[in-house]
Amino acid sequence: MPQAVSFEVDTYQNNRWVLECVLDDKDMALSTAKRLYDSKRFSAVRVVQETFDEDSNSSRERVIFETTVADRDNRTAKHQAEAAKVDRSERKALKKRPRQAVKPKAKAAKKNGPSLWVLLLWLVAILASGATLLYYLQRL
Repeated sequence: MPQAVSFEVDTYQNNRWVLECVLDDKDMALSTAKRLYDSKRFSAVRVVQETFDEDSNSSRERVIFETTVADRDNRTAKHQAEAAKVDRSERKALKKRPRQAVKPKAKAAKKNGPSLWVLLLWLVAILASGATLLYYLQRL
């Protein structure tokens, strides 16, 4: 009982299925269909396996792969819902974590000690000596 098997790659265009190619290799037909669908030129793509029986001179067809724009939209929505679910679970986990007590920061000690006073004294001394110098220079 000899049988011939072929795989048709069809695209959906203008409200009808259009035959793109016929291949003998199932993997090649599937990869071709996926490549055509990923090109986003077609709203749907399918692979039909056709088995021809030479003894009875009859053939059987069955769809072994089909994908549509709705499938792509559903996959996208599913991935987005899963991502949102993960985000929600992460937020819940953060809320469930015990909060650590926040220790008040110790106030830094003011360092207006001797260094500031010394600086002010030096400034007064310089100004006083400058004023004295100007006074004597005018007298000359």
